Amino acid sequence: MGLIALTGYNKPDLLYIYLEQLEKSGELDYYKFRFHTEEGFDPDEELVYNDFVRRNPRLDARFIVKEKVNCPLVGFHNILTSYAMSAEETDDFVIIGEEDMLPTEDYLRFNRTCYDDFLSQYDQIFCVCHKRRPEAEKTGNPSVLMGDYQLTSPSCISVDIIKKWISPHLDRPGYFYDPVSFNYEHFSNLRISPWEHTHHDGALERIMLKARMFAIKPDQARSMHVGLSGIFCGGNPPKGTLPERVAQWRELIKDGDRLRSLSNMPQDIVVTDPKGPEWNRLELDLDRTKCRASTWFYDPENNFKKYINE
Repeated sequence: MGLIALTGYNKPDLLYIYLEQLEKSGELDYYKFRFHTEEGFDPDEELVYNDFVRRNPRLDARFIVKEKVNCPLVGFHNILTSYAMSAEETDDFVIIGEEDMLPTEDYLRFNRTCYDDFLSQYDQIFCVCHKRRPEAEKTGNPSVLMGDYQLTSPSCISVDIIKKWISPHLDRPGYFYDPVSFNYEHFSNLRISPWEHTHHDGALERIMLKARMFAIKPDQARSMHVGLSGIFCGGNPPKGTLPERVAQWRELIKDGDRLRSLSNMPQDIVVTDPKGPEWNRLELDLDRTKCRASTWFYDPENNFKKYINE
């Protein structure tokens, strides 16, 4: 069985739309669901969660509130601990989510298929990730995935990978209190400097690179990054009551340029069709000839193809 681990803190309007997208997947009953937050969260987060659970009474769901630790990086502790905690509650795979990265309607099916066909079959594939943001609005091939040494935010990862590679780092004293010093001590000889790319996906990319593993990513995006508040994409989010903000978001995610015009970091905002593409099966683009909207920045010798073929 899979487990959906969704992290959030203060965006209940986006949480509402995220959960609504999961309900449209047609697969929700096959998963456990855990919402991870920390002390000080917006009370409307729990209201949205409770409404979701009432609509899905058969769902194995839990609202988890963690102690807020003295971590200099926003969301770092909440997101990374959700991996280790989730791996203790299921045997197969974890679908990871952030409330401001809205999924397409085929998101659960897409990630489950990636686990069945690739993650569970190849022990050197670390996870499947969201598409690179600079290319996320380009129309890609919905049936194809690329593979290389670049890890963007993960969307699905196996329990085996979490327990073997991620959890041991999280158990080391001081990780959350001083991530940069931790990077100097444990990840100093990688292409990412210890002081660069310090948020949670950078932490996971370091783990993957040290283990000499690969990540796979869809050529056609299965998510959109739409947050307007917070340290990485501050701007002017919708105002008003919760229903009014949800209604405003529904319109904003139809127009990427309009949404970006409200952000202080427009390059961090991407939208895609919330419905998701049509597809029957997924395949790896080993010869790099089938992706229509993706770029390989790393692995110039295509070691990914060599690994899969061997």
